[in-house]
Amino acid sequence: MTEIQIDAGTLEFSDAGMTATGLLVPFGEECRSNLGAFTVDSGVFTIPTDLTGASLNIEHRRESVVGGFTSATEKTDGIFGTFAFAETDEGREAYREAKEGKRKHLSAEVANVIIQGGKAIGGKLFAAALVERPAFPSATLLAAAPDTIPVEPTPTTLLEPVAGVVAIEVTQIPESVDVTYSDGTNVPNITKFTPESETLVAAAAVPNTLAAPPAPIKPITLAEIGQLLYAAAQGQLSQEEFKDRLGRQNGETLFGALSDVKYDGAGGIAGSMGILPQWIGEVWRALNYRQQVLPLFSHKDLTSLTLNGFKWTTKPAGGDWAGNKGNVPSNTLVVAPVTGTASRYAIGHDIAREFVDFEVPGFFESYAGAVTEDYAKWADAKVATEVTAGATALAADALTTLPGVTGGTIGSAASAIIDGATVLVTNGVLPSFALVAPALWKQMAKMPKSNVLGYLNAALGLSEGDLDGFVIRPSASVATGKVLVGAREAVTVYELPGAPIRIDALDLARGGVDKAAFGYAGVVINDATGLQLVTAALV
Repeated sequence: MTEIQIDAGTLEFSDAGMTATGLLVPFGEECRSNLGAFTVDSGVFTIPTDLTGASLNIEHRRESVVGGFTSATEKTDGIFGTFAFAETDEGREAYREAKEGKRKHLSAEVANVIIQGGKAIGGKLFAAALVERPAFPSATLLAAAPDTIPVEPTPTTLLEPVAGVVAIEVTQIPESVDVTYSDGTNVPNITKFTPESETLVAAAAVPNTLAAPPAPIKPITLAEIGQLLYAAAQGQLSQEEFKDRLGRQNGETLFGALSDVKYDGAGGIAGSMGILPQWIGEVWRALNYRQQVLPLFSHKDLTSLTLNGFKWTTKPAGGDWAGNKGNVPSNTLVVAPVTGTASRYAIGHDIAREFVDFEVPGFFESYAGAVTEDYAKWADAKVATEVTAGATALAADALTTLPGVTGGTIGSAASAIIDGATVLVTNGVLPSFALVAPALWKQMAKMPKSNVLGYLNAALGLSEGDLDGFVIRPSASVATGKVLVGAREAVTVYELPGAPIRIDALDLARGGVDKAAFGYAGVVINDATGLQLVTAALV
C-alpha cells in the first residue's frame, strides 16, 4: 500500500458549528506530493461511503487530530470536503488559525495509490490535513510498503547438493498478512511466503569429520537478567518469551533453580537500577474554559483602540402622496454617534531558562494553551458584562393558572423566554438565543415534557423550523431570577486578529525567558432593543 499527500485549495468557513469546506483533490491539475508530480481525473479516487474515523489533522501529524469529515463529494472540478472542527482547545485554535490564513490549505491523504504515465489511476481517500505551505518537507512523508510484491508461488532451493550434505527444495505459498511499521503505520494485505512442502534432493551419510560438539552454554549474568526483567515489566516480553530467552542463554534445566529476583518491593532491584518513570506530561482537567457568551454575537476584526460609528435616531419615513406635483412626504433625519473603546488584556511570566536548556516535553505547549484559554475567558467575561449592562430591562408577565394545573403553566423560566422573544419578534427581529440564570434553567430542564422551542413557535406564530438554531444556555453571567433573550445582530464584538499575541524575550541578567501575551476586545451594542433582560415572574 502506498499513501500520498496532495496539496489542494483553500477553505471556506462557517462559524456556525465551526465547519470549513474546501477543494481537497483538484482534477486535471498537476499536484505536488511525496510520490512526485501527477494529475488526478474524475472517478479515480474512491470516497468512503462511511466517513466515520476520517480525520482532519495538522501537517499530516496523525497524533494532532483537530476535526473530521462531515462529507466528501466529487464535483466537476475535484473532490470537495467539509470538515467539522473539534470542540477542543486544539480544534478551536486550528479553526482560528485557518480563518486567519496561517494554515488554511488542504492536503489529502490517499491510500493504495497507483500512478501510470504521470496520472493517478487508483486510490482511496481516508483522511486530510491542514497545511501551512503548499510543498511538503521530507519530514511529513508517510511510511510506504514495497512497490512490488511477488504474487505467485516460487520454488526456491535453499541448499545446493554437495557431497555428504543433504539438500532440501522448499515450495513456498503466498499468505496475506497485515504489517505494522516502526512509525505505527499499519499496512494491510502484504503478501509473504511460507513453506508448503519440503523435498529431499540428495542424501548421503554425513561424514564424522563434520560432527562438532555442542557449543558450551554461556552462563547468564546479573545484567542480562536485569535486561530481561525490565523488558518483561514494560510488556515487551510475554511470560513464554521470557522463559524461552532465559532458557537459550542459561540452559532450560536451570530455570527452576534460579533465586527470585524481584522488580520492586522488598528485595526488588529496580530502585537501584535508576529506572526512570514514564513522563505523561499535562493531564486532562475538567476546568478547561469554553466561551459561552461571545460566540452568540456577530464578530469583526479590531483595527484601532477606539471605535466610532453612528445609528439612526430618526430613520427616513415616507407615506401617501397625492401626486399632481404636490409635495412628497419628508421627515427630519436624526443620527446619534456610537463610540467605544477596546479593553486590553495582558499576561506575562519570567520562566527559568532551565526549562529551555533541559527540555521538559509539553511544558511550553501547555503554557501557551493555558494562556489562550485565559484570554478566551477574559474576553467572554467582557462581552457578558457589556451585554447584560446594556440590555433593555423587561418585567415578565404574571403567570396564569390553567384549569386543573397547580403552580402555573410552563414555569417562570420558559415563560420569561417567551416574554423576551415576543418583544423581539414584535420589533421585526428573530431571537437567536436565551441566557438563563442557573437556578431558572434547572427549573425549566426538570419540567416534565418541557419543549420550549415548541412553545415559542406556537406562542409567536412562527412556522416550524424558524427557531431551529435558537440556543438556550445556562449562564452564571446572568443575575439570579433573570433571563437574557437576544438576537445575534444586536451586538458586534471586535477582536484583534490572532489574539492573544505571544511575545518572547530573554532575561539575560537573571537567566530567564520572558513570555508575555496581549489581546484587545471591544463590544458595541448596535440596538439595545435586541437584548431583553427579563425578570422572571414567580410561580
